[in-house]
Amino acid sequence: MTPGYAYTLALILLLAILALAAYVDRIYSEMGKFLAREYQDNIDSWERVVEPRLRLGRESIALSASVLRQLSLAALALLSGLRLYTHTTLVPTLARTPSLSEVLRAVFELILLILIFDRLLPQLLFSRTRGLWIARITPLLQTLFYLILPVTLLLGLLLSIAALAEPEDTTEEDHPSEAMDALLEAGEEEGILEESDRELVRSAVEFGDKIVLEVMTPRPEIFSVPGTLTLQEFTATINEHAFSRVPVYNGSLDHVTGIGFAHDLLKVLDTEANTRTVAQIQRPAAFVPETKKVAELLREMQREKQHMRIVIDEYGSVAGLVTIEDLLEAIVGNIADEHDEPEADDEPIREINGAYVVSGSFELSRLRDLFADQFEPNHRATRPAEDGEPHDAEEERMEQDGGEREEAEELKDLRDTRDDPTALRLPEHYESTTLGGLVSEIAGHIPLPGEVVEEDGLRLEVLASTDRRIDRIRVSLTNPPDLS
Repeated sequence: MTPGYAYTLALILLLAILALAAYVDRIYSEMGKFLAREYQDNIDSWERVVEPRLRLGRESIALSASVLRQLSLAALALLSGLRLYTHTTLVPTLARTPSLSEVLRAVFELILLILIFDRLLPQLLFSRTRGLWIARITPLLQTLFYLILPVTLLLGLLLSIAALAEPEDTTEEDHPSEAMDALLEAGEEEGILEESDRELVRSAVEFGDKIVLEVMTPRPEIFSVPGTLTLQEFTATINEHAFSRVPVYNGSLDHVTGIGFAHDLLKVLDTEANTRTVAQIQRPAAFVPETKKVAELLREMQREKQHMRIVIDEYGSVAGLVTIEDLLEAIVGNIADEHDEPEADDEPIREINGAYVVSGSFELSRLRDLFADQFEPNHRATRPAEDGEPHDAEEERMEQDGGEREEAEELKDLRDTRDDPTALRLPEHYESTTLGGLVSEIAGHIPLPGEVVEEDGLRLEVLASTDRRIDRIRVSLTNPPDLS
C-alpha cells in the first residue's frame, strides 16, 4: 500500500468518525432546549432507538462522544502534519524543510475539512434527517465507544475529582419568575416563540396560580336587579345597559337568588311582560369562593356550561362575580365587544407639572413606575411598565439593595423604603392594593372630591368619588427630585 493511498484511507476514516461523533455530541448538547420539530425528531429517535442499544449510561455516552470528537480532531491534525513531513522528507537526497506556502496550504486544508465535517455536515444531518439512519450503524458506534473507554474513564475520574474540589454552591435557587423568563428567552433564541407571543405565554403559565379574587368584577361594580322587577322593566334595563346576564337578588345583593338571561325574554308574550317578574324566569345561580384557582374554575364552568358565577367571601357575603370572559382576559388581556365603552380613561394621564390622573382601581404595584423617569439617575427604569410586563428593573434594584429574590414581585417589596432621599417610598403599613383603597384607608372614610391626603412623599387628591368608592385621583410627589 502506497503512502498516498494509506493517507487517503486514514483521512476518510477519521473524517467519518469526526462527523459521527460531532453529530452525537450535538444531540446531547441540544437536549432539554426548545427545538423545532425537525430537530426534536433527531433527539426522539436517538432516545427511543439508539441509546438503549448502546448499553451505556447517558452521561457516559455523552462524554464518550465528546472524547471521540476531540480525539478525531487531534488525529486529523497529526495526520496533516505527518503528511506534510513525509512529503518533504520521503526521499533522503531531496529532504528539505517545508516552505511557508506548503504549511499554510496544509493548515487551510485542515481548517476547511474541520468546518465541513465537524460543523456543516452534522448540522445538515441534524436539520434534514429524523435521525433514524444512525440506528443502522449502532454497532460501529458502540465499538468506537468501547475502544476509547479507557480514555473516557480516566477523563470521567478527573472531572469527578475537579467537581469535588469546587466550592459548594450556596446560592439560592432561581425564583420561579426568573426561571420562566429564562425559558421564554430560550424559546425566542431557538425561534420557537415570537417576541410578541412572550407575554401571552407568560400569562397562560401564570394563569394557573391566580385565584378568583384577582380576576373577578368587584361587588361595587356589579350590575344587578331585584327579583320583583317586572319583565317589561327588565327589558328596558337590559336594553339600556346591554347585559346578556344579570344577577337577581331578593332584598340585597347578599341574597342572590338567580341569574336573569336576556334571551329568556323572547319566550315571554308581550301581554305577560307587565304581570310577570324577573324572579319567575330567572335561572339558578352558581357560587364560587374567592380563593378558588381560576384554572379549576374555568374547567368547571366549561364542563357545566356556565358563563357566570357569583363570588362569595369567607363570611358568605357576595364579593363579586366572575364570567368566562373575565377568565379569558386573565390570559389574553382585555376583550372588548360592540357594547363596551372605551377604556382610555383607565390609563394614567400625565399632566404638565408631572402629576398623574389615574382611576381609583389603579394598582399600587404600578405606582412606582409612574414616576420612574423622575428618578432616572437613581433607578434604571425609564418608562412605566405595561400590564403584565415583568418589572425587571425594579427587581434588580431590590436585589442590589439587599432585597430577597423570592420577594421581588410581592407588593410589600414594592413598598420598601430606602436610604436614598430621592427614592419614591410607598406606604408600607396599609392593606390596600389599589390607590383608591389606599386613600380611603388613610383618610378613614370615602373622601369627597377636592380632599387631599399626603403619605410618604405622595400627594393624593381626590377628583371624583361616590358615597361608595373613589373614581379618579391626581397623584403627585410632595418633594420631586432635582435632577438638574
